[in-house]
Amino acid sequence: MGFYTPQWQRDLRAANFDPARYDPAKAPLLYQAFCVGGTPPIGTACANANRRALNPATGQLFTNTNLVRSFVLGTGDPNNGLALAADPTVPRGFKDVQPVNLEPRVGFAWDVFGKGKTVLRAMGGVYHAPRFGGGTTGGNLVNNAPFQHSLTISNGNIDQLESLVGTAQSTPTTLNAVESHSNTPATYNFSLGIQQEIGFKTVAEVSYVGSLSRHLGQRRNINGVPDGARFLNLHPGNRDPFSANSAKNDDFLRPYQGYGSIDMVTYSGSSNYNGLQVQIGRRYTRGFQYGIAYTYSKTFDYANDDSSDVSFPRPYRAFNYGPADFDQTHIFTLHYIWDIPGLGRRFDNRFVKAIFDGWLLSGITSFVSGKPKSVSVTYNSGTVTATGQAAITDFTGGTVNARPNMICNPNHRMGRVDANGSPILIDTSCFAKPTALGDIGNTPRNVLRLPGLINWDLALFKNFRLGEKRNLQFRWETYNLLNHTNFADIDASMVFDANGVQTDKAFGTPTSARSPRVMQGSLRFSF
Repeated sequence: MGFYTPQWQRDLRAANFDPARYDPAKAPLLYQAFCVGGTPPIGTACANANRRALNPATGQLFTNTNLVRSFVLGTGDPNNGLALAADPTVPRGFKDVQPVNLEPRVGFAWDVFGKGKTVLRAMGGVYHAPRFGGGTTGGNLVNNAPFQHSLTISNGNIDQLESLVGTAQSTPTTLNAVESHSNTPATYNFSLGIQQEIGFKTVAEVSYVGSLSRHLGQRRNINGVPDGARFLNLHPGNRDPFSANSAKNDDFLRPYQGYGSIDMVTYSGSSNYNGLQVQIGRRYTRGFQYGIAYTYSKTFDYANDDSSDVSFPRPYRAFNYGPADFDQTHIFTLHYIWDIPGLGRRFDNRFVKAIFDGWLLSGITSFVSGKPKSVSVTYNSGTVTATGQAAITDFTGGTVNARPNMICNPNHRMGRVDANGSPILIDTSCFAKPTALGDIGNTPRNVLRLPGLINWDLALFKNFRLGEKRNLQFRWETYNLLNHTNFADIDASMVFDANGVQTDKAFGTPTSARSPRVMQGSLRFSF
């Protein structure tokens, strides 16, 4: 069984945003942009002489347009939606305490034929983890209002700071938040495997291993600008009169007025691991030991951890569920230790024994698939027709812009090169710019595969016995013996121009590589 209580700030100087405590009617008001004489038609901005800041509570106009987007003092509740740690009605750590979690475990080993050579093994268990919340650092809820405020001073110099303090304006700030009502993260581990002695002091094992995790932490911005809010043809009232054809500042368009982004950790994620694991091992006997291990597996999740953002409010599964950041489909390793037979057994000569006896060879060979990686994209502006039609850079009209459209599988097999001999790691032609407003794209998370790893490490040892209690050892070690180029990362950033052409020539090319061949030697004297 497991029972967990949340962590909390000892001095109670922390606050959490709770949507259930937010009342839209109590949201503080913001000064708005106003154009004397009426808002001009789209394509024309309000003249500078006609620009004012409007107090929506009284209708009063101010020539100081720097007031726009700042709070109108005395309106609304500045702590609207905030749960303060000092409030006795707020649970400690801002989380409801969950009941005792049951954690059953079961396992068995069965000697199938009663000869000690064939064993069937199985296990299963449930495990829970405490919810710290707010990311791996605990959420930084101490950075939230009302304990920290950001003020803006416009049109001033640092040497005038003292006289300008009275003109400082307060504007909406970002918040960190944790979900208050959630389950405890749980992991279900299970495996089924069979071991068989195959002779020559060697045991082979084949196992299926699974791990399912539920109620995992992930972060989402619950106060992003909704899709379409910036599209003036859909929402003409969102027009910023100070600009020719732009929408108001994002802080006027968010669902929770009075705040900027609200990054909330929710416990709604899950992950799945399924793997076939094969092992063959020989115990160290008669101067030789080796082991072979191969894993074919898949790991899928929605986010790497509770400090990773999910794409919200996109289609949750299609845009977030994919290979985990650490997923590697194939992992093969071979390790061995060999006491090289000496010539002293055939030639009873002290010199021969001193030179050719006591050598030991060991090594590790690895062939590993590459990890996944997500693409990022930038849409550049410009004109695409002779009539001056502007290119679309904002396809969604909200905080989360569109992803590219994937039209084919971008992953290539290792070893291919272009006409110049440079490695081809991905097919850059498999991505296209969205076609129209409202097209959110279809490229999944972690769609690219980084190059895999091919590595040989080898070590050679020679022991010189200088008496019963003294020994001299020579070691020569090599890492990446074959000096194989193992790329560590690639450029996954795309840039589309006004005509939809991907212009970043570095896209898909390697950005870093693992260490080349390294060799080192040493002498160690033991006494």
